Amino acid sequence: MNLLEVKNLNLWYGGNQVLHNVSFSLSKGEVLCIVGESGSGKSSILFSILGLLPENARVEGDITFKGKNLLQLKELERRRLRGKDIGMIFQEPSSYLDPLFTVGSQIAETYEGHFPDRKKESRRKSLEAMRRAGIPKAEDKFDMYPHQLSGGLKQRVCIAMAIVCEPELLLADEPTTALDVSVQKKILTLLRKLRSEGKSVILVTHDFGVVAEVGDRVIVLKEGKVVESGDVFEVFDSPKEVYTKTLLEAI
Repeated sequence: MNLLEVKNLNLWYGGNQVLHNVSFSLSKGEVLCIVGESGSGKSSILFSILGLLPENARVEGDITFKGKNLLQLKELERRRLRGKDIGMIFQEPSSYLDPLFTVGSQIAETYEGHFPDRKKESRRKSLEAMRRAGIPKAEDKFDMYPHQLSGGLKQRVCIAMAIVCEPELLLADEPTTALDVSVQKKILTLLRKLRSEGKSVILVTHDFGVVAEVGDRVIVLKEGKVVESGDVFEVFDSPKEVYTKTLLEAI
């Protein structure tokens, strides 16, 4: 049984359709990459899974997670899933982290929100998540504010927030954008480690180089439509679509 099934997902913003009959599945311990150029609708798939769509959005289809259709859940039920069962790494950590609170308190708040009866262990769990996210000297960084950290460390804080509750599914929206090459490599290594721990990952990217680093399967999105999908090595070796070939040539 697949952990996640997306069938015939259609999405409109106002009168503009941005996703067209998108379908895919995700198994436990698998990394699925969604690749395409800017504006292709990649991030909209993640926001549809989480239910973080604007008020003018209309969505049709089925998104089934562990046997539950997420599109049929009430908002309270979705909130319980976010962070606890499905974690999210957002693209811009600087805009996601609150500058008025220390990074440690923000990670702890995520944990306490889902486990209010375990507040005494929230600091320990937060430090554990920070170490797993590859943050050096986590105890020292715990009481720092976002502006005191580099871009790479802020991204790792966001990863720590996403994994502190140990979700089964992790959604990553361009997690290596605007980071230097050495930091990118460390983030991708971390994603591979999470996969080895049995976590499932959906990674959104515009870069086939990133897909080659961590992906098991890939779907290629163009103008909201899946134009190609399959095993990463098969798509790399024998791309069927001109669009896929163009993206591959850009590596």
